[in-house]
Amino acid sequence: MMLLCLASVAGCCATAPSLTLSDLYGTRRSTLEAALQQYPLAEGQNIRAGALGQTDALSYHLVQIRDREQPHIHATHDLAVTLLRGAGTLYIRGIPHDMRAGDVAVVPRGTPHYFVNTQSTPAAAFVTFAPPYDGKDQVPMQ
Repeated sequence: MMLLCLASVAGCCATAPSLTLSDLYGTRRSTLEAALQQYPLAEGQNIRAGALGQTDALSYHLVQIRDREQPHIHATHDLAVTLLRGAGTLYIRGIPHDMRAGDVAVVPRGTPHYFVNTQSTPAAAFVTFAPPYDGKDQVPMQ
């Protein structure tokens, strides 16, 4: 019984994710909480994408979603999503994929997708775009 209690306590105290970010200007390390403070999701704001950095080949962003995205594609960008906090459903080509913190998904350019948060607190994801994302390549789906 004592071992079960200790295992339960150890499991609930998992270390929060950290971010080690390298770009053209060097390498820096941050905690997820520090990044969320740097790019706060305002009260009533549904989605916030904060650019964390980029290299010649890709860019990386902290994306927070309070409720859901609208279905869309990125015509010229591939993306990889690592959910850092929360849980939800990522729809890729209309197929639901349950995600929780630690899960990774890859979405090729031109692929319809969107995320639905299934928790009461905002979800946070580390999203990488290749080539570097300019903020203009999001085409809504009808």
